[in-house]
Amino acid sequence: MDLKRLHYFCSIAEQGSISKAAKLLNIAQPPLGKRLQELEEEIGSPLFTRTPRRMVLTEAGTFLYRQACDILSRVNQLKRQTITIATRKQRRVNIGISYLYLRYFNTILMDYYRNRPDWDINVIVSDSSHLEAMLLDNTVDIALMQVPGDRQPWFIRELEPIDTIAVISSHYSPMLAGKALQFSDLSGIPLMLLHRIGGEGTYEVMRSKLFSSLDQVNITIKVSEPRLVLEMMEQGFDGAAFLPRSEFIPSALGKYMVCPLAEPFAIYHPAIVTLSTAQDRLLWPQEHEVV
Repeated sequence: MDLKRLHYFCSIAEQGSISKAAKLLNIAQPPLGKRLQELEEEIGSPLFTRTPRRMVLTEAGTFLYRQACDILSRVNQLKRQTITIATRKQRRVNIGISYLYLRYFNTILMDYYRNRPDWDINVIVSDSSHLEAMLLDNTVDIALMQVPGDRQPWFIRELEPIDTIAVISSHYSPMLAGKALQFSDLSGIPLMLLHRIGGEGTYEVMRSKLFSSLDQVNITIKVSEPRLVLEMMEQGFDGAAFLPRSEFIPSALGKYMVCPLAEPFAIYHPAIVTLSTAQDRLLWPQEHEVV
């Protein structure tokens, strides 16, 4: 059952005769009658009752006509939308994503992909400090990253904060498994902390918290990527680390576990950031104004 036959069938139903439909469609009557015959043979039932005055739809014909009109309408709409997209000039949009929130921002990136057909999306993954520099020199248009410490010259849409979790080597399971972790529980334990490449960020806040809570602070490794933290723990790093909950992946080998903190420690604040210019503001609906 092809679309052309359905189109011809609907025209005959609306005109009430093959001759009138043929004139409307600007085709000869014999081929149009042949297409109708082929459609009736495919259905296995007459679609019209022939009377001296006009062709009247049968019950099967009435059902097919209603459904065919809906199908043809949707096909035409699809064609128009596709042509609009095909002829629309795409805007190249460079989107920077921080290492800190790769998993978290997947949903937003896919939303851009599905709902911004006029965007030619180019994704750059980097550190938040580098993303700020790339925004300033227009290397990226949008940065999905940690909220900048200085709010100038940015246009910021803050998202919901992400819980901080502690990831603990299974070596410490007998001591820490199943408990809500106090920072003091980590005294003397080797720590691997996330650290941005340039400027201050979550590392400095976490470091200050640790030195105010632990008798012995043992920071042994600083890493810029949550993925690398988990990979190193999977390879046998016997210690602890702090991550945004969104970036945690369970250990395939049982090498580490997650421990919730006894008290919330809000340091992970993802945001969508652009330069604060009128042009960049057009990227967002009004309801997405800065919180």
